[in-house]
Amino acid sequence: MDQAPVTLRKLAERVLADDGQLPLALLLEHLVPVARMRDLARRHGLSPKGGFRIERAPARVLAPLLAEQRDGERLDGVLSLLLPAPSGPEAAAEAQALLALREAEVQRLRDELERARDGAARGREREVACERRFEHAQQELVRLRRALDERSRSSAPPPAPGRDDKELLRRLHELESEREGFVATDEALRRRLAHTQSRVRELEEELAELNALVPPGRRRRRPAPEPVEERRFRLPRFTPSFYKSLEGKDRRSIERAVQAVFLFCTEGHAYPGLEVKQLGGQDTWSLRASLGLRVYFRPLPDGDVELLELGDREDQNTTLRRLKER
Repeated sequence: MDQAPVTLRKLAERVLADDGQLPLALLLEHLVPVARMRDLARRHGLSPKGGFRIERAPARVLAPLLAEQRDGERLDGVLSLLLPAPSGPEAAAEAQALLALREAEVQRLRDELERARDGAARGREREVACERRFEHAQQELVRLRRALDERSRSSAPPPAPGRDDKELLRRLHELESEREGFVATDEALRRRLAHTQSRVRELEEELAELNALVPPGRRRRRPAPEPVEERRFRLPRFTPSFYKSLEGKDRRSIERAVQAVFLFCTEGHAYPGLEVKQLGGQDTWSLRASLGLRVYFRPLPDGDVELLELGDREDQNTTLRRLKER
């Protein structure tokens, strides 16, 4: 017997009795199959009132329980029960359309993630370039200040500022202004790099969530990850030739060399400011201590490093020939 006329009559009586109002619980009770309501209640982990189990709960018990949901996603699921369930080719077409939308969203996030990573890499390169220019400007500033100090300590009475002195002071002020600009640029780049890295982490988390929703057969295979250098401390072993090469070097150069060595021992080859590279096909490597200084070393079988010499960048070929003869 068709129950549709009876259901419509009951709904009409309820609408007339409640002055035109039609509660959601009443619609669920009379229009939605009880099996679909039980399935939705089971997915949301709801417990029917009155001691009923979900498998045995009638429509009059499940309908008020579902109608009182206020969470956005749960309420959407409850309202979707009132729509006719797609079946056959229509259901397959809808699933295909949803899958296509999901894959398009995943691809968009992948592209945005790649752009964010490229932006972070360019930011690191700009930061390294600014550091080099800042270091060069700071070296020239120190040289000019030393020249001024030597003139101020001179025993002769200070002469009237001549053209050379004015040019020197002007150049000093220019370098100080340039140094302040480099400091501000470095701070801005660091803030931008931190923002980009946080955005990359957010995109990676969102991409992982979307990848979990795509069926395994439709997921794009990820390329094999590049090998990551193991994070470990390399013990530096300073040779007598390294200590000998320090003779004649000023204290600031020696400090930078030692700082660069310990930075390499903690951060490894990938640290951008050190420019670690192998030289001339030999088992000799170099790292950047400053704009004009290089530290030459050899890796040892146990992972530590043997420090050979500290030399000028311009004398690299001569240094390599001397190290090759050892």
